[in-house]
Amino acid sequence: MKLFLKYLQPIFFLILGAGLLTWSLNGINFNNFTESLINIPLKWVFISMTLGYLAFIFRALRWKLLIESIGFSSNNYNLVHSIAFGYLFNSFIPRSGEIIRCTSLNKVTKIPTSKLLGHVVLERIIDFVILLILFMVSFVFNYKYLIGFFNGISIPPNVFNYSIILLLVCFLTYSFLRKWVKSNYLQTIITFISGIKQGFLSLKKVKNQFLFWLYTFCIWACYLFMTTICFMCFYETSNLNIMQGLFVMVAGGLGMVVPTPTGLGSYHYFVIKALTSFNVSLEISQYFAIIVHTSQALMIIVMGGIGMWFLYMNKSFKI
Repeated sequence: MKLFLKYLQPIFFLILGAGLLTWSLNGINFNNFTESLINIPLKWVFISMTLGYLAFIFRALRWKLLIESIGFSSNNYNLVHSIAFGYLFNSFIPRSGEIIRCTSLNKVTKIPTSKLLGHVVLERIIDFVILLILFMVSFVFNYKYLIGFFNGISIPPNVFNYSIILLLVCFLTYSFLRKWVKSNYLQTIITFISGIKQGFLSLKKVKNQFLFWLYTFCIWACYLFMTTICFMCFYETSNLNIMQGLFVMVAGGLGMVVPTPTGLGSYHYFVIKALTSFNVSLEISQYFAIIVHTSQALMIIVMGGIGMWFLYMNKSFKI
């Protein structure tokens, strides 16, 4: 099991992402893409990348409010670099970045990792709720266009059965731990979970609630505009409105939920489906998905690498 989690799981999700990418880009003419790429006004792509990194900064500022609410502190540089470092790890090992950003910040600030993980859990719940709300808003404004989008996406037939099996496995695992794990180990686990709970509930203790939700709004505004600004790269997408852009962003967000490296393949699939539902040609939809995803991936690799370097240069960082 440890071997699977350490080596085979990342390889599995990489293969899954590569398969989805191949499926999404089936039939693409890369000669035409290369020609289109030369003619793309790159200023829009760079603005999109800047907005993507700006979302990291707003996440850091929001995280600082949560950290201060539980009696700790950190400077903005460490927070931003920890977040960028975490996203870098997500590019290679899906869902590892959440742990990396917490452990790296712990090394330079000594804030308990369990409490920081509680903040990450809280963030993910907030992100999911906002994504759901934005999905419903975009659906209302784009209803007549989206019938084809939903008709083209099918749910695997055994999802319910697999969910029941997963819940059963979790219950049996918990029962095993209660019965067989030594009491000192169990107490360590309970203490760690308690720390996560404290971090999760820290939202109630945030003094400036307005600022917290303002940062949250700014994060999602960055996501929206880093997507819609790239509409200017192609003639076929330049006339799409902000509500259509909202749905493309939400579709991309759904793709990022799939645990492939940086949403590889899954992001392309959902964004292409969204754009073609607005009568954008398949070819341009594929080009758009490639450009937005690749530019953001490059931003994550560069800024994540810089963040990693700054964290390792910190005298408090101990391996």
